[in-house]
Amino acid sequence: MDIATMVITFAKEVPAALWSALWALGMLVGTLYCGNALLRMARASRLPGQSPVTLGDILPIMIIGGLMYNLSSFIDVTWNSMGAGVVSYGPITYATSKDFGKFADAINAVLTIASVAGGCYFFKGVVLLKRATADGQSSNGSEDSVWRAITHMIGGSLLVQVADTIERFRQSLHLFW
Repeated sequence: MDIATMVITFAKEVPAALWSALWALGMLVGTLYCGNALLRMARASRLPGQSPVTLGDILPIMIIGGLMYNLSSFIDVTWNSMGAGVVSYGPITYATSKDFGKFADAINAVLTIASVAGGCYFFKGVVLLKRATADGQSSNGSEDSVWRAITHMIGGSLLVQVADTIERFRQSLHLFW
């Protein structure tokens, strides 16, 4: 079995499970973010001596938890703010891959795996956004988590729709292959 066959087989069997695992992990993390925020608010109001918790401390974490819980919808919205079309979480078929002959299936398989990697990058971007919310201004300028989070989310949504992204770059730069 050559490497192209291995990649094609992997891309046919594994991405559906990886997408399902990513959605389940997003729901778990979103639930944990929201639950932790609510517990923090309840402890602050119930136990004397706790530091006060304001709406400004809780609301951003609740919003990020909701976004994480609905990760697929958040990826859809991010993609539709940059491009147009329906986000596909299945196998990718790049329109011009047939021009590559016997490597067409391998190219589609690699693009499908890259799409799943884009979902993981988007997930990391939302986690970084939560870290930026929790840290506040404590980084003293050494690290800008908000911009890193936005970069991961935009890059991840571009990777999720990698075939459309490649095609739009190709048309914008007037490339022919």
